[in-house]
Order: sequence, then C-alpha cells, then structure tokens
Amino acid sequence: MPCCGESDPPHEAIRVLSQPQRHGSHGSSIGSIWGFRPGSECLTGAGDLSAGRKPWRCVRLIVMLLHALFIGAVFLLDPALRSQIRQDQWYMCLYGGLVLFTLAQYLYTANSSPGYVADMLKAGSAMHATFINTTTISKQVCSKNGSLNYFMSRSKIEQHNPQSATPSSLLQMMDLYPPGSSSRDLTCSYCHLIQPPRTKHCHDCDKCILQFDHHCTWLGTCIGIRNHCRFWWYIFGQASLVIWTVALYIQFLHVDMNGSWLKGLTGLTLLLPLIVILIVLLILLMLHTYLALTNQTTYEIARRKRISYLRGVPRKVHPFSKGICRNLYDLCLSRQKGYVLEAVPPLDELEARARPYTCRDVICCRCC
Repeated sequence: MPCCGESDPPHEAIRVLSQPQRHGSHGSSIGSIWGFRPGSECLTGAGDLSAGRKPWRCVRLIVMLLHALFIGAVFLLDPALRSQIRQDQWYMCLYGGLVLFTLAQYLYTANSSPGYVADMLKAGSAMHATFINTTTISKQVCSKNGSLNYFMSRSKIEQHNPQSATPSSLLQMMDLYPPGSSSRDLTCSYCHLIQPPRTKHCHDCDKCILQFDHHCTWLGTCIGIRNHCRFWWYIFGQASLVIWTVALYIQFLHVDMNGSWLKGLTGLTLLLPLIVILIVLLILLMLHTYLALTNQTTYEIARRKRISYLRGVPRKVHPFSKGICRNLYDLCLSRQKGYVLEAVPPLDELEARARPYTCRDVICCRCC
C-alpha cells in the first residue's frame, strides 16, 4: 500500500535512470534548446512559469463547506446518533480523527508540488547530483538534402556554444529517449524546454509536469511524480470517510422511518449524491492502486497511441514497471527525496516482457 515519505527537503537530488550506451539523436545545440545556464535560476524563453497558475481558493473552500454540510447534517438530523456519541466517546473520536486526517491530507496534497521541470533544473544546478556518466552524445543535423549523424564530446559541445555550457544533467536528459528521437517532438512549445520522458505541459498550471498523471480540479493542482502518493492517501481517506458517512445516513433513515417526513426527505436528498461520490471515489481508488502497482499514469493509459515512444510498445506490457515491490518503493520513498528520471526501455526488452508467464516466472515472482 502506498505511503508518503517526509516533506520535500530543501536540497533535492536528481537521479537519471538511463541505459548504458544509449545515444539518441537530437537537433540544434543543447544549450540553446534548454535555454539554461548552470548556476542561474533563469529559464530563457520559458517566461514566468508561475503566472499561469489559477486561484483555486474558492474550490478548496467549497470542498470544506461540502464536508461540513454532509457531516453536520447527519448529526443534526439523528438525535439517536448524538446520544450514542455521549455513551461511546471512542466512536466520535474515531470518526473525528478520520475527518481531520482526510481534510489534512486534502490540504497537504493541494499545496504540494507535483514535480516541475523548472524546479528539477534549478535543483540540479544548485548542488551536485548523481548521474550515470555518459562520455558522448549523438547529434543529428537536418538539412534539405538529408540528415547527417555525428558524435560530439562534452568539450566540443561547450566549444560550440560557450555561453551556455551544458551541465551533465542536460546531457543525460538527451539519453533517456530511444535512438532516432527528434528534439522537435520532445520540446515543449510553451516552456521551450526538452521534456524528459513521461512529462507533459499542463495548461492550467502553465508548467511542464514530471510524470504527469492529470490535473485535479478539486485539488487545484496537478498530480505528478512528487505528489501521486499523497493523492492516493487522500483518495483512500476520503473514500473511507464517505463510506462511514453513508452508513450513518442509512442508519438514520432506517431508525427514523416513522418519524418526520421532512427529516427523512432531507436525509434521502443528501444520501443520493453521497452514494454517487462514493462510487466515483472507489473507481478512482482502484484505478490509482493499479497505476501504483504497475508504475503507470492516467495520461499514459488514456493517450498511449498519441505518445511517440509508447506507440511500438506491446499492448499488455507496462514499459516503466520494475515489479510491484520496486514500483511501490519508488512511489512512496524514492521520489519523495529527489527527482527520478526514467529512460524509455529498448524495444527488445519490452518484447521480452510480452512473453507469457511460465511456472518458473510464478515461482520467481516475476511480477514482483
């Protein structure tokens, strides 16, 4: 079961999970593509990345008021419940604790960073990061008559563009995509930055999100690499709270069948939307539990055919899955301490994963 780690530390590390001898082809000079200078906190051409963020305080206030409405109404309508609370104080303590946990997790998730590409670049330039060394990268120069592939060492890249010396993090970023990938397809047209794999630009936040899952309107933020675990715990707490509250409403309607019709109609009116909310929450909980176990995102499932590096992946293969245990560890602990950038696995490895399970695979816990 996913669990959240500690809050984000002031200094964050970047880890690039790359395969050895993986050299993609990318157009134009790396420094000009990224528009980034080491030691600087400016992203040239990206603009003010915080300017597009919309105010979500009204939405969060509405969520708080809905909690107060549904929870407070059942206590006002049911006098038997109030007497039960006086007799069994532990009952109120457990229910109140669940309410506080859900609201605290909601605010914690809503105010957390999903993992922005700009923040990752700043963290990489502010401190030493851990990378897998790559001595050379491949560069593709396109012309009207054709294309020319050649290799450039790190020193040659710096000589080619001395004003924007490329840090090792940017060099490693180019190595995460399959060979033959075009930098034009990988560059965000809004931020003017090359996006690492599993990254997407969010138009509501006006930023590129690492391991983008979706933009949650009720939270007012995106769900990405840094807060997906927190979002799972929020859904779990919210679903548990709604289940308990629905049970209280059903208990009230069953006991008060011969009571005031106005109270019964009010309770039934509040119960019906609660059941709809519960169904949606249970579907979300099962979906994101499946995503956590297989290391996938909602965006990758919904737009798999539109993502260039996922088009050739076999249908039943989860390209970024490293086994259930490792997936949960990365979601719960590893990604809370820094930025983990995953390389797209080679096609031969993905085809090997597509083979059917055997008895030996089951004994060796291949899925784990």
